[in-house]
Amino acid sequence: MQRISTRLVISFLIVALLPTLPLSLVVRDLLERRFGPAIAEPLELALDAGLKESRAHLNELRQRLVRQAAMVPEAESGAMLLLDADGQVQPTEAVVICLADRPGVAAQIEDLPSGDEVRRLDDLLVLKTAAGGVTFLQPLPVGMVQRAGDLTNGVSLLKVVRSEDSRVLLSFVGPFLLVYGVLIIVALLGGVLWSRRMVRPLEMLVGATRRVSQGDLDFRMQRQGPGEVGELVHSFDNMVGRLSEQRRDLARLERAAAWRGMARTLAHEVKNPLTPILMAVHQVRDSYTGEDEKYRDLLGEVAEIVGEEVESLRRLVREFGDFARLPKPELKSDDPGALLRELEQLYGADHLVLKGAEAVPAGWFDHDALRRALINLIDNGLAACREAGATERVELTVNAADPGVRMTIADQGVGIPAENMARIFEPDFTTKSGGMGLGLAIVENIIIGHGGHISAQSEPDHGATFIIDLPLTAVGADGQTSQDGES
Repeated sequence: MQRISTRLVISFLIVALLPTLPLSLVVRDLLERRFGPAIAEPLELALDAGLKESRAHLNELRQRLVRQAAMVPEAESGAMLLLDADGQVQPTEAVVICLADRPGVAAQIEDLPSGDEVRRLDDLLVLKTAAGGVTFLQPLPVGMVQRAGDLTNGVSLLKVVRSEDSRVLLSFVGPFLLVYGVLIIVALLGGVLWSRRMVRPLEMLVGATRRVSQGDLDFRMQRQGPGEVGELVHSFDNMVGRLSEQRRDLARLERAAAWRGMARTLAHEVKNPLTPILMAVHQVRDSYTGEDEKYRDLLGEVAEIVGEEVESLRRLVREFGDFARLPKPELKSDDPGALLRELEQLYGADHLVLKGAEAVPAGWFDHDALRRALINLIDNGLAACREAGATERVELTVNAADPGVRMTIADQGVGIPAENMARIFEPDFTTKSGGMGLGLAIVENIIIGHGGHISAQSEPDHGATFIIDLPLTAVGADGQTSQDGES
């Protein structure tokens, strides 16, 4: 069983690990698609093209400012002129407003050296001429500086990401592997617990089969497992229960067959000599012609004793013969209530208390055989009451069952000792000095022949109760229909 548990755990591990490789490849592919060359290179090229275009436009604006400045009439040395996009000089107030909107630019302009080179300060192009000492200002198109800055930042960020590609990939793959590792551990723990829960009943089942193979058919697992394993355990218990019942039935049938064979032999061997023995003794008694009265009386006494013993042997032979010739019940449709009322009249209300007979359904049974069985049980109950010194009364209760009826025969006699309960239906068991113990064996055979079941309950000195379950169906214990041809 340890191998099964190990294989189950390994199976759980394999199932948990199988998706690892394809998932890792998928995650890596997704990351490469997001940050890899397929996207990064075209993006970098586009950003570089945008930057080159921005620089070219800026150079063009610078050259245009130089041309426009050359066309402006001479101004006073140190003057600061603001030109619009068309090169037109703006009023002095516009210069003041322009510099006021750009704090710090005026100081930067003062620090610029004189020359014919156009400089960019914030979003202004500045040309500080060397000849006349005039400063020309011209604003760049709206958003041009912002767009150029965004492009520059994008290129810088993309270069950083590409340089840190392995670390970025690890930052995504690492948490994924960590989470997946935790899931694998959880799956393994679940697999171990589940395998133990599933394998444990199988281990017990193996042990149970060993006990059953050694002959212990009374063992029951009485334990449930998950799903089909629980059904297997339940089926095993049912199977062992049926085997136990079949073994008891087989033992009972073997004992009954042996006793019937012995009974037939005994009845044949003992019955034949009884009559010649009795006749020989009577002949000896009758043939004496002497005058000795004492001897004559002795012969008569001997003949009487032999006659009594022969009659006792005849009764014993009849009992053995009845057991040996016990026929199969002939099931016919009849009214059990009529049989019970017949028994009530036979014994009288003082000796037999009948309850529930009016609610008994009609059914299939052998009237004579069932009558014989009930009479045997009632007689045993009355005898037990006499032995206990109690009132000779037996209570017979009938209740409808599904199918058939349940009959309960209870007395208040001496009861049956616990050590004898398992043997009371055996043909060779009796506690009476004058019996052979065949009565209850005959009763059991009759009930089983009807497809029924009989059991007993008792407490010493508190009476005994016999419980009979009869199906009252046309199919007997052997599964065949009754002999009248109906089913």
